[in-house]
Amino acid sequence: MLRKVQKLLQQFKILPSVTKMSEVIDVDKVSAKRPAEEKNEEVDVKKQKTEDGTQSTNETKKHMKRKVAILMSYSGVGYKGMQFNKGFKTIEDELFKAMTKAEAVTESMAEHLGKMSFQRCARTDKGVSAAGQVVSMKMFLLDDVVDRINQHLPDQIRVMDYKRVINSFDSKNRCDYRTYSYMTPTFAFQPIEQFTTDAFRVKDETIDRVNSLLKYYHGSKNFHNFTSGKKFNDPSAFRYIKDFSCSKPFIQDGLEFSILKVRGQSFMLHQIRKMVGLILAVVRGLAHESVINKAFEEDKLDIPKAPGLGLVLESVHYDHYNEKWGSDGMHEALTWDESKDKVEAFKRDFIYPTIISTEKAENTMMTWLGTLLYHSYANTSLGGKLIKAKKDLQEVHTSMMEEKSDTDSKALEIPTNSADKQNIDTTETMAEETAKNEDNVTDEEEGFQVKEENAR
Repeated sequence: MLRKVQKLLQQFKILPSVTKMSEVIDVDKVSAKRPAEEKNEEVDVKKQKTEDGTQSTNETKKHMKRKVAILMSYSGVGYKGMQFNKGFKTIEDELFKAMTKAEAVTESMAEHLGKMSFQRCARTDKGVSAAGQVVSMKMFLLDDVVDRINQHLPDQIRVMDYKRVINSFDSKNRCDYRTYSYMTPTFAFQPIEQFTTDAFRVKDETIDRVNSLLKYYHGSKNFHNFTSGKKFNDPSAFRYIKDFSCSKPFIQDGLEFSILKVRGQSFMLHQIRKMVGLILAVVRGLAHESVINKAFEEDKLDIPKAPGLGLVLESVHYDHYNEKWGSDGMHEALTWDESKDKVEAFKRDFIYPTIISTEKAENTMMTWLGTLLYHSYANTSLGGKLIKAKKDLQEVHTSMMEEKSDTDSKALEIPTNSADKQNIDTTETMAEETAKNEDNVTDEEEGFQVKEENAR
């Protein structure tokens, strides 16, 4: 620009030639440019800091922070869920520590998630596993970054792969569908009138009936009864279920299992576990089939919540994102086809064995099946009686256990007088009678208050 002005002035013979002008005026000073040596020094100083202002290592100085989608697999047994919760053992806590040690993020980024635009696709609960969890975030794309992160992770948590995504990508909001599976011992399908044992083997007609019942969930329904804190007139209680089915049984380590698989747009807190819980109650004969449809109506029902142990986030789907950005030449489709073998191997080596071994050691499902007697399902008038019967039985059981553990006692004396017998008989009879009815005890009646989550 300066030289154009100089030439214009020369035409009018106001200034000498350009060469003479450069001798009179210091071009660098006129243009306010710094000497090249000083400018290079400033660039070097800027390179010594990351985008968030924290000091970086020589490794991170060579790489830029980029937005990525990360595919993760983990066994959730022993963890308090996916989401970071200070003071508790969570999956995200392990991930952030590993990424910091691998220098994929800085300590400041790990402590302030907004600096890396972190978002999880689904917040899995305590004990819930995932084969195909996806998180979005900004990180330094170091060489062999996946292997470096995995070196600092426990074996039951793995980063499978990552892909570059657009800057506005959000792993939760961009997700079109989520697929979950629920692995259950088939003795959960055994009729209540039979003595439940792990030697039970389910028949084909029972699996067919389960699949028939699962079809009640298909489509867009009001699932306010399948979570906590949702009212019937809350628009967010409507969820769309694309498919729900039960697989043929298989035997592993002496136990027979079946896998229920559901695909939906999004899920609320505890929704899938309550959907499974109600189906098991109907199949076992503790609730009538009509209760399933009643659960979509306005009345508040008492729906049992199946254990979290068998629940697995199988995969998440980004159909619309892939259609728009997956083939633009700059980004990849989020289908993770190249990681399918690794994910299946992880499920086979970590997720399924952990579910099976925990079930055998702790009898998780067997214990939970015993609690179905205390749920009233669609009959609200018996809710208070059920709670009282349960409390009375617990008090009798506690009293008997205290007597048993009394080492100073010469002999264990179970109450044999008529008054004690009558008390025990009364509470047991009440529990048996209420178990035959379809009733409702809301979470509020039992005093449970669980924080709501819009998308699972």
